Amino acid sequence: MPTSLLLVALALVHIIWGGGFIVLKLVQDSFTIEQILLGRVLFASVIYLLIWSRIPKPQYKKGDWKTLILLALCEPFLLFTFETLGLQYTSAAQGGMIIACNPLTVAIGAYLVYKEKISRRCLIGIICAIAGVVIVSANGSANEFGSNPILGNFFIFCAVLSGTCYALSVKHLADRYHFLFLSAIQVFSATILFLPGAISSPLPESISWSALGALLYLGIGITFCVYLAINYALTRIKAAHVILFANLIPVSTLVLAFLILGEQLTPIQYTGAALVLAGVLYSGMPESSETAAPKEEQPAKA
Repeated sequence: MPTSLLLVALALVHIIWGGGFIVLKLVQDSFTIEQILLGRVLFASVIYLLIWSRIPKPQYKKGDWKTLILLALCEPFLLFTFETLGLQYTSAAQGGMIIACNPLTVAIGAYLVYKEKISRRCLIGIICAIAGVVIVSANGSANEFGSNPILGNFFIFCAVLSGTCYALSVKHLADRYHFLFLSAIQVFSATILFLPGAISSPLPESISWSALGALLYLGIGITFCVYLAINYALTRIKAAHVILFANLIPVSTLVLAFLILGEQLTPIQYTGAALVLAGVLYSGMPESSETAAPKEEQPAKA
């Protein structure tokens, strides 16, 4: 896939991801948090089960099991869990500011672990995008407060670290493991880990078609499509450039909330959104033509 098309796909899936926060409003009245978390990975697991025989077998190397376990734990299991815990104690605005650090932590992690250089252009783009997210988040509705911001922010930062470990783990395994295999491992493990909490929750009295459709959106649209695109991108371009697109999530949430729910954006929030888009385009588009020297994909073995 051409790099330019891959970047467009990354932008699209992160916009879809941002829409998931709006969709969550539809399912929270019908399902418990534990059931929602399971639903987000269960539908994707079914898809991977159906295509499992077509996924190229990995080239296992001694010691890979450690990285595979880290990958399986970090995302989506730990990331979803820490985000849910964090937002119970802190405001969405503060949580958005901390999540905006994800591209920076991945860039630093890739530099420390894989010696990926952080160019001046990439650094400027990251700073610009983070500044935009901070502006958008800080100027959200004034009635969003948390009962224990310090504890909540700690949990959100743990989610950021989980996402960072996930990206670095995929990068480490990408040469020997097909991106479909890694995506499947993620959702299979998360399904097993979320299952006990979901089955111990009380069953809903009734399920509307809209709630079921929203759960399908979360499970297929986000967990399947988003992770599929991200894992593939991590095998083709630098990890810092891939995670940079995460800054589109809070912005797309605000824009879609305006279009679908009629929520108004303030002028300064529009400014912040423009900064995020500028940072993504400035850092990603020009430099990503220099891919991370990917190897040619091997044909699937029979």
